[in-house]
Formats: sequence, C-alpha cells, structure tokens
Amino acid sequence: MSQYILRKGASIDFVGSTPESHGIDFSSMTLPASSNVIRGASVNPARASGWISFSGTVGATPAQVYTDYRELHTTGVAEVLGFGSFVFMDSGSSCISLFGGQDIAEVDAGATVLSAAGAPAVGVFARWMKLLLNGETFTSGGVAAVQFLSVQSNVTDVSTEDVSVWNIENASGLTKSMMHLTNTNAGFTNFLWFPDDGLPAKSTQTNGGTQSGWIKVLIGTATRYIRLWDTAPS
Repeated sequence: MSQYILRKGASIDFVGSTPESHGIDFSSMTLPASSNVIRGASVNPARASGWISFSGTVGATPAQVYTDYRELHTTGVAEVLGFGSFVFMDSGSSCISLFGGQDIAEVDAGATVLSAAGAPAVGVFARWMKLLLNGETFTSGGVAAVQFLSVQSNVTDVSTEDVSVWNIENASGLTKSMMHLTNTNAGFTNFLWFPDDGLPAKSTQTNGGTQSGWIKVLIGTATRYIRLWDTAPS
C-alpha cells in the first residue's frame, strides 16, 4: 500500500477538483485504541466558523439531503452517545452567551412552505427529533424519552435568577400555540408528571369540593397556583 507523507506545515488543496468518488474515504478502517479518524488537539479557531466550515447549494435533485450524516450501531454493551458538543466558560472568562449548539431553520421571502396536509413531523423545524421504540425488550425500570434535559447549579444560588430548563421567545408576530400535541395513534396517558413535593406541584391541600393540590406558577413577579382535582370535574 502506498504511503504519502506531507511535510510539516503543508496543506491539502482540493479546490476546483472533481473526484472520481469520495473526496476522502475511510471506509472499513479499524481504529486502534484511543484514536480518532481525524484529530485536532489544541487547535485554536481564528474565525467565527470554527474548526470545520462547509457551505453549498442544492436544487431539484437530490430531493432531500443531509448537511451531516452519521450512523453508528452497537451490537453489544458498547453504548452509543451520539454527537457530543461540550463548551466551557473557564475561570476568568466573561461572556454574555455560551451555546452548546445552534439550530436555525430559515425560510426567506420568495420561498414557499408547502402544506403538510395534516401530516405529523412534516414542516419547517429548527430541530427534528424522534424516539423509536421498535420491538425492543423493555426491562421494568427502564427509561426512554425524546429528550433528557438537566439543569445543575453548583455552589452559587441562582434560584432568584433567570435560570430555566426552557427559555422560550416569541421573537415577532403572533404565534398560534406555544405547544401543539398530535395523536396519530393512541395518545398520552398524562399531560405532565410532577414530583409530589411542592416543587412546583402538590397533590394535597384540599380547599373545598373535589379540588386537591396545585401547580405553582410565576406570572410576571406574582406567584400563583393552578388548582388541581382528584376526580375529573363534571
């Protein structure tokens, strides 16, 4: 097998080329332990586009394309964790924003969003996610969800600061709904599942009738409680 060694500081330039097949092909490569197909350590970005930048335009064909396609299977106890993006504000940094990732789907003037004809999962979405449970063996106590979201506040008390799991903005215009549920087959047994500890919901403390419990909400600066019922009201 031929081996090509580049001198230190050299670069590979494919500008304007038309390859016969893949530009770079690593198919069937077996990596040694603790190694990557491509690795860059201590590479400090000097432009906003970061480490990797691609841009392009498609038209009628192919009808659907991915900007990035990755597929990894596990056949044993090795656990696939998907795409990892880890960003840090180290000691001494001072920033307004820090994003683990950005997803922006933009539809410009002159473009037409076609009717989804009532079909679910069809439309313009900044992020499209689906959990598919497809005939698996589900052990009692197993957990699955479309998303797992976690907030962890160490050392500093931020209970009175603008910290939340979701920070949702209606940037302009009037939006019909903040959340839209669709049942295509069966439905959801419960709308929400809270711990029964008053943070932010409680199932007890009856105030007459069949009203029992509450959900605590903050409206502006005022704390309010949504009443709950232990039996479905008639």
